[in-house]
Amino acid sequence: MAQVIVVHGYTASPEENWFPWIAQKAKKAGVSLKVLRLDPSETPVLNVWMKQMDAQIDALNENSILIAHSLGCIAALHYLSQKLQHQNIKALVLAAGFNGRLGRLEQVNPFIDAAKIDFDLLKQQVEHRVVIYSKGDERVQPEFSLAQAKSLDAQVIEARHQGHFIDSEGCTELPEVWDAVEPYLIRA
Repeated sequence: MAQVIVVHGYTASPEENWFPWIAQKAKKAGVSLKVLRLDPSETPVLNVWMKQMDAQIDALNENSILIAHSLGCIAALHYLSQKLQHQNIKALVLAAGFNGRLGRLEQVNPFIDAAKIDFDLLKQQVEHRVVIYSKGDERVQPEFSLAQAKSLDAQVIEARHQGHFIDSEGCTELPEVWDAVEPYLIRA
């Protein structure tokens, strides 16, 4: 069972962005980490992603850590809102996250609108909550991530990278994510 689960964002894959880097960091540290493979469609469907997440995530427990990026944050929040009725997890780290429509990428609005997020439940059931944002993110502007942090009573970290944390903008490592989860990792 993977202790750390990474939920990628819109049209991404485990082989892109900073996901290979964090997988390698976890491997070197002796930590069980899994980057999920979700439908990379340009018109994603939340129910499809939920089925894929169910198929790839073992039962969550009090040591589980979820990391999510961009649209993956919406998916992770929805997923956890369904799964944490009677279960706590250790940590949730959201990079370039948001709670609702962004005013761009209209094709993802049905995905976003379908999400049912219980922020009160998440504040109770997730021990450590962190939101990481970039002042230079033009895709998910900082105010969206800061609003998400407020909804979750989350710790806020401003990343050094100025952008959306994607490899096409030069982001192949995201040390702020590793630093946020490292204190809670269980090493094999």
